[in-house]
Amino acid sequence: MEKPCILFLFIWLGSLPGQAQRTSPPAEIPVSDSSTTYLVFSGPVSLVDVGMAEHYLVKIEGDAVFVRARRKNPVPTPILVRHGSRYWMGRLVYSARPVLQLYDLQGGVAPPEAGSGPLQRSGPPGANGEEIARKLAELRQAREEHQSVAVVGNDLVLSLANVRNDGDFTFLRFKVINRTNIDYRVDFTDFQLVENSSRRFLGKKRNQARRPLPPVGGEAEQTIPGRSTGYLAYALPLYAATGQGYLEVTLRERNGARVLVLPIPSRVINRAKTI
Repeated sequence: MEKPCILFLFIWLGSLPGQAQRTSPPAEIPVSDSSTTYLVFSGPVSLVDVGMAEHYLVKIEGDAVFVRARRKNPVPTPILVRHGSRYWMGRLVYSARPVLQLYDLQGGVAPPEAGSGPLQRSGPPGANGEEIARKLAELRQAREEHQSVAVVGNDLVLSLANVRNDGDFTFLRFKVINRTNIDYRVDFTDFQLVENSSRRFLGKKRNQARRPLPPVGGEAEQTIPGRSTGYLAYALPLYAATGQGYLEVTLRERNGARVLVLPIPSRVINRAKTI
């Protein structure tokens, strides 16, 4: 009596969408518990199915999927995404420091190879990479204006040098002073828009809402040699924050534990000059 059920199961599996794509192995997407990985597709995402959902945080926003591991070293798991009328299947694997954080899957192809080149290719659809690069180069020539927005840790100083806005993007230039003899290799930079609730819960710390902001311009990896000063420039999608919100910038180094976290008050960005 069990054979007809088994035959029915094989027939049902054979009708699943995307059967023709099973011949090639799914793309592997490295994710970590300390930063967010972004997957950008060609159409609105309506479904995300993660095999081991208890080990990964997943959020849908328009044409993009945000993924982060809930803890260190979770087991690999398949991920299925429906965007528009198409399906994409991949595999999430844990990596303490992913080299690439934004995967452009708009063409329905495998993720690009990890590298240290410019980030402009990972920008939003229609983004003018040459215009972004030109404005970042212009910002690098500006005089420092916001030395008071700074943080110090592990004999490193991270400060905001300049900020500009245009109709689509926010451009940021940071100053890094390395007072140690060891080079500070920036592996990746994480940007998050943080909004504090005006109400306190039972008199305790204010609630926070966090929204990742993937950069659309700037260098993926940069090095500040020991006993020297360097500058980092990035472009982010333009956003508006309330008076209680701020932009949290996190620098992490390759093969090291020196992390710098710089909060930039919303008023500094909201009142920035245009470029």
